[in-house]
Amino acid sequence: MNPATAAVLPSLAPPRPVPPLEAVDTVLPTGLRVVAARRATAPVVQLRLGVPFGGSTARHAAAAELLSCTLLAGGPGADRAAVDDALAAVGGSLKAVVGPEELLVTGQVLAEGLPRLLAVLADCLTGAGYEPAVLAAERERLLHRVRLTGSMPARAARAALLRHCFGDHPATRETPAEEQVADVGRDEVAALHRTALVPRGAVLLLVGDVRPDRAVAETARLLGGWSSPHRAVRMEPLPTPAHRGEPALAVPSPGARQCEARLAAPSLVRTDPGYPALLLADQVFGGHFSSRLVQRLREREGRIYSGRSAIEQRTGSAIGTVQFASAPQHAAAAVDGTLDELAALCGDRPPTDAEIAAARGYALGVQALVRSTQKGLADSLHGPLLAGLPLDWPDTVADRVRAVPADEVRAAAAAHLRPEAYAAVLLGPPAPDRPLP
Repeated sequence: MNPATAAVLPSLAPPRPVPPLEAVDTVLPTGLRVVAARRATAPVVQLRLGVPFGGSTARHAAAAELLSCTLLAGGPGADRAAVDDALAAVGGSLKAVVGPEELLVTGQVLAEGLPRLLAVLADCLTGAGYEPAVLAAERERLLHRVRLTGSMPARAARAALLRHCFGDHPATRETPAEEQVADVGRDEVAALHRTALVPRGAVLLLVGDVRPDRAVAETARLLGGWSSPHRAVRMEPLPTPAHRGEPALAVPSPGARQCEARLAAPSLVRTDPGYPALLLADQVFGGHFSSRLVQRLREREGRIYSGRSAIEQRTGSAIGTVQFASAPQHAAAAVDGTLDELAALCGDRPPTDAEIAAARGYALGVQALVRSTQKGLADSLHGPLLAGLPLDWPDTVADRVRAVPADEVRAAAAAHLRPEAYAAVLLGPPAPDRPLP
């Protein structure tokens, strides 16, 4: 930047105060927590239904995927086209996805069509048919997706990291095994629906152009028939990652053109008093475009294409992750450089006041930007609500991030960003002088 130009640039204006969120937060007699929040920036309503969906076996992961694929196909005698047509008539859509921790239904609809969206959702939750022809078609699509996912280097590297750190823990089954998908039948999927896709412990969030009290009443009326004596099952917390402080595990990937590196270490859950300080320390390390990780390995040394770090909140636990992609000839040096930067951050080059201020501004700015839209607000509220936290939790964290002293950020870096705390995998082309195992 030209110094003369920089001298005349005005300083940033202070952030505008955010008006209180008009919302209703209640629990229905069925055990479903319903939160309706008004954000009338567009005549649209965002829907998020999260159901804890933990399971301990590989068959559970396969059955859960088949359930999510067929849930919105309608009841007996119906098909997905009929469901889609009913939603399209009111400008709506629904999509179901599942992972090791939750089954999530996302949707949006024009505000006047919310009752119809809820009615369609209720029909699917209480009367999903799992017709043999529909299940067979969805099974083929799922098998194709499983094969495709396995061929994606970024997904393969993450899967390798999870297995390396957590062995056979359910969290490692983000993609089901082909043989399990092929073997799971209709009765198993239907039984999983009856016992696990239940309202007690689940959260339904509505954000947009709604009157919160009316939206909650409409939800209670239309979803009141979705009930069960069972309670949703949460995934068991992650253990401490294995293989910490060891050299990166090399995972051969024949045909790969680049290397994917993934690192993980224990971290702090969002309710821990030290979380805001660690969040800023992680931002300084690799959380944004001017972080130390990016500046050194991408901008100065040119060893990586892109890289970032983050704190992943899981059921009852959290992990700090680092990821980047690089050319094969630079991969080992990039891993070493990552560990060097971690050592410096918790050692002789702790976060400076300027770095902490930049990280603080970035974290708060991103949150404000995300929450300025209906979709972003819904997405930012969903995770904390499903974890059982109050509706104002994101604002509480933002206030703590805004107020945390710089010395606490440096202490958090020293305590939690130590290189020996990380386990690592490096997925890429096989070494030319070493045969595949």
